[in-house]
Amino acid sequence: MMRPPSFLFLVLLVIKLYCNVVHCFNDADWDGASSRARSFVSQLTLEERVSLVTGQGWYGGKCVGNIAPIQRLNFKGLCLMDSPVGVRGTDFVTVFPSQMNAAMTWNRSLIYERSAAMCREFRGKGAHIVLAPMLNMARAPAAGRNWEGFGADPWLAGEAAVYSVQGLQSCGVIATPKHWVGNEQEHFRTLQTTNMD
Repeated sequence: MMRPPSFLFLVLLVIKLYCNVVHCFNDADWDGASSRARSFVSQLTLEERVSLVTGQGWYGGKCVGNIAPIQRLNFKGLCLMDSPVGVRGTDFVTVFPSQMNAAMTWNRSLIYERSAAMCREFRGKGAHIVLAPMLNMARAPAAGRNWEGFGADPWLAGEAAVYSVQGLQSCGVIATPKHWVGNEQEHFRTLQTTNMD
């Protein structure tokens, strides 16, 4: 049986991903990031550790997801924003073509440029982490969420995912690919569970 990842590992991973994207340190080596993360974590109280990995809930602040600041350690918190077509729940932003439409072009450059433009808007609205792209395969033609993904072709979806993540991370936000499998149901999606084996 696999053990769940340790708290320190999760913190190291978030710090490493964030710092690789925004270049917070002069060196991007794992050892340097690990050392700084260990030092940071050693100063946290239990409540601060829990807050760092659980966040403040759905729309618990200005973003879809919020990791609270820890003022005494000069940690400014993290803003997680959602939407595979652009920044959600705010004004003066673009609604970009869906991932399905982008994939239908079979054009890596266009897929990258779409995501890079989205990156600039997410960053401009203060997001640190983008909850996109959506990677679920379109296995059920009548599924209500197919438009969010790249379609049913695994090779095309894989290529589109690579260029989308690169574009989304091109200006200093972290892309978090989501909905890997089992995201076909939209109707009554909050009233059901899917048990997969």
